[in-house]
Amino acid sequence: MTKALRLLFVSLAAVTCLGRPLVRNVRTDSEFQKLLKHHKTVTGLPVIVDFFSHSCGPCRMIAPVFKRMAKQYKDKAVFAKINVNENHQTSGRLRIRSMPTFHFYLNGKLRHQFSGADQRRLEQFTRGLANEAERNNVRITAEALLDFFKKHNPEKTAEDVTKILEKAGGTEGGAGHAKLKRALKKKYGEAPVSEKRATPSSGKKKKGKGFNITEATTEMLLAELERRGEYTPFGAEDEEEEGAEGEEGNFAVWGGPDEDFPERLVIIGGGPAGLSAAIYGARAGLKPLVVAPPLGGQLQGKGVSVENYPGILGDTGPGIVAQMTLQAIESGAMFLEEAVISVDLSTRPFTVRTNSTAFRSHALIVATGANSRWLGVEGEHTFRGGGVSTCATCDGFLFRDMDVAVVGGGDTAMEDALVLARTSKSVTVIHRRDQFRASHVLAQRVLDHAKINVRWNCTVDAFEGEEGPAAEGTEGDADAAALGQDRLTHVLIRPNGGADAAVERLPVAGAFVAIGHDPNTGMFKGQLEMDDSTGYLTTQPPSSRTSIHGVFAAGDVADHIYRQAVTSAGTGAKAALDAERWLSEQGIRDERQALLDDLMAELAAEFGDTEEETEEYPEVTIRKEESQASPAATEIPSAEGSSPHGEL
Repeated sequence: MTKALRLLFVSLAAVTCLGRPLVRNVRTDSEFQKLLKHHKTVTGLPVIVDFFSHSCGPCRMIAPVFKRMAKQYKDKAVFAKINVNENHQTSGRLRIRSMPTFHFYLNGKLRHQFSGADQRRLEQFTRGLANEAERNNVRITAEALLDFFKKHNPEKTAEDVTKILEKAGGTEGGAGHAKLKRALKKKYGEAPVSEKRATPSSGKKKKGKGFNITEATTEMLLAELERRGEYTPFGAEDEEEEGAEGEEGNFAVWGGPDEDFPERLVIIGGGPAGLSAAIYGARAGLKPLVVAPPLGGQLQGKGVSVENYPGILGDTGPGIVAQMTLQAIESGAMFLEEAVISVDLSTRPFTVRTNSTAFRSHALIVATGANSRWLGVEGEHTFRGGGVSTCATCDGFLFRDMDVAVVGGGDTAMEDALVLARTSKSVTVIHRRDQFRASHVLAQRVLDHAKINVRWNCTVDAFEGEEGPAAEGTEGDADAAALGQDRLTHVLIRPNGGADAAVERLPVAGAFVAIGHDPNTGMFKGQLEMDDSTGYLTTQPPSSRTSIHGVFAAGDVADHIYRQAVTSAGTGAKAALDAERWLSEQGIRDERQALLDDLMAELAAEFGDTEEETEEYPEVTIRKEESQASPAATEIPSAEGSSPHGEL
C-alpha cells in the first residue's frame, strides 16, 4: 500500500473520528461536535465527557476511575476528556462552571450532567445510557419491513414502508427503529426481522475472507492499517499521557490485605503531613501504607507559587505534592489510592475500611486534614457547580474575562484572589472585617492589584442566579440542553449593620468561598479525644500521640492555629518518629520478615550439624532411614528462643 494512500486514510480518520482511543482527548470544539455527530448518526453509542484541569485535585482523584470505566464499557460507550485550560471554546459554550463536570450524551443530546468527583453517579448514568443504547442498537431495512407487512398487513405498499421508516428516524436505525419494532410486536404479536445498527467488530476483516480494497469502507481500511501496525488512531497517544497522571505506573501499589500479617504502620491522608510521615516511616524500615485519594490535601489546590516553604522556589502546590510523593515512593512507602470510610479502634490491630477492602494495622497516623467551610446561606447549595466554588485553582480558568468574587480575609482568600486576577475581568473580595487576617505580604499584594476590589465590613446574604431547565429529555441541540445547569449571576451583599441594612446585588459569574476549614475527624468521633468546639484531634504535647496508644495525629487535623504546609510536614515527621518508637517499645516487628528469619533459623538448626556432611560433598545429605520416614513423623527442632509461629 503506497505512502500517499496511507496518509489519505490517516487524514480521513482525523475528519471522521472513526479511529478512537480508549479515552479521547478532545482539543477543539469542532472535533467535539464531530464526535457527537458521528456517534449519533453511525454508532448510536453514548458519549461520556469529563471536563477537567490538571491542577484540580478532585479531577485527579476521579481520573483513574474514568479510565477504568472506559475499559469496562469498551464498545458500549465512548469516553472523552476536555481540558478546560486548552479547549476554552467548548467549555465556554457549554457554560462549564466547576470541575470536574461530567456530561452524558446520547444521540447528540445532553441527557445528564453533574459536577464533582462522584463515582456512584458516574457509574449510574454511564450504565443507564449504555443499556439504553444497547436496546436501541436496532436497524430494520425497508426490505425486511415490506416482507413483514406482506404477511401481516398486505395493504401496506413500498411507499408506506418508506414513510414509516422516515417517521422512525430514517434508514440508519436507532431508537426510532427499536420503538417501531416494539410497537409492531405489540400490535401483531410478532416483530419484523432486524439487524444490529452497529457492531464492535464491524469493518474488520473476517478470518478466511479476502480483503477487497475496491469494495472496502473507510472504516475497514483504517482497521486493516491499524492491524498491520501502519496506522495509529487519531488521539491514541493521549491514552498513555493520561495514564501517566496519577495512575498505577507512578505509584508503589499496595499488594492487598493479608489476614495473617497486619500492616505495621498505616497513614491516612496524602497531603504534606501524610507524605512527610511516609518518608520518615519508610526510611525507618516500617514500610508504611499511605491510604488516600490522589488529592494532595489543601496544598494541591494552591496554584500560586509557594514562596514560604523552605528550599522551594517558584514551584506550585501540585508540584510540591508530586515531588513529596515521588520521594515517599523512592523511600519505600506503599500507596492505596482510595478514601477511608471507617476506622475501628476498639480492637487491636486496628481495622481500616475503604470502599473496596478492609485491612488491619498495629499503628495509625491520622493526617486527614480539613475540608473547606461553606457559608450556609440561601442559594449556596443550588449554585454549587454553577458558579459557587471553594477552589479557585480548580475552577478559576472557567471564568476567563468574567467578574468574580472571593469571600474571606485569610491567606486562602488572598491566594484565590491573586489566582483569579490572572484571568478574570475583575475580582471583588468580600470581608466581614475592616482588615485582613492574612499575612502582610499576601494582603498587600491584593490591595495593590489593579483588578482586585475589596468590600470591607460586608457579609454574603445569599446567592442568586438563573435556573436552567432539566437536562434529561431536553429537545434541541447540545447548547440548549447544557442550560440544565443552574448558573450564578449575583451575590447579595449586606453591610455590617443588622437586618435593616440595604442589600446590594453584586453581578458576578463566579463566587469562591474561602472562609476556613473544618477538620476531617468525623470517622473518629467517639473513639479519639477532640476539641468539643472545633472538632480538632487532641494530642499529648510534646508528642503527636492521641488518646489511644498506637494512634498519632499530624497536620491540620490536629492544628487549628498554624495550618501551614511546612508545619504539617513537620508534624508528619514527628508522628512517624513517635510511631516507630512506639512499635519498638511494644516489640512489634515486621511479622513477615520475622517469620522468614525464624524459618531460616530453624532450617539452620535442623541441617547445620548433620554428621553425613563431608568435605567432598559439602551440601546437606539425608540419611537413608530419614528419607524413608513419613513426612508427618519428621519434626524440625526449634532453635533456642523458638518462633512464636510454632512448628512447620
